[in-house]
Amino acid sequence: MTKQFRNIHIYLSLFFLPLALMYALTGTLYICGFDQDSGAIKHSYVLNQAFKQEETKDVMLQFLSDNNLKIPSDLTLKTKRGAATLGNSHYQVSLTKNEDSTYTLTTNERSIIGDMIMLHKAKAKWYFNVLAIGFALTLILLYISGLMITLFNIKKNRTSQIFTILAGLIVSIGVGILSVL
Repeated sequence: MTKQFRNIHIYLSLFFLPLALMYALTGTLYICGFDQDSGAIKHSYVLNQAFKQEETKDVMLQFLSDNNLKIPSDLTLKTKRGAATLGNSHYQVSLTKNEDSTYTLTTNERSIIGDMIMLHKAKAKWYFNVLAIGFALTLILLYISGLMITLFNIKKNRTSQIFTILAGLIVSIGVGILSVL
């Protein structure tokens, strides 16, 4: 039984090691003030033309083409926070209406850090979210298997092991309460 828990622990931790490192890095960067737009290349352009709402996508694509700007790979028109958008989480083009009846077209190409933070926040396509949920479930299994290996096989330090678990629980709950009040 112990050998099975040890093998589960070893192979799952090895498989998810790259993901664990990515989450640790992007979480730390996010806490330190980086976000999905850190290092992004953004450009804004003003459009002085009137058009019908159903022409929005065509107007955006024509402007990009006329100005030799990158065309997004995903041409599905979406509306986010009042802006028409084309593209994906890495490269996006948005069009917003200004108060003076002009429009602002903005291009946003994220850096690798921005892309990784978008993955961390589950703001990209669903594929990575499946892997992220698998990683979350794996963390639970890793801790359960680690507890099984430690608490049931290394009996000489059982009191200090239980004390350490309780100390971690108390500190986590205490700091969490202090942080939200």
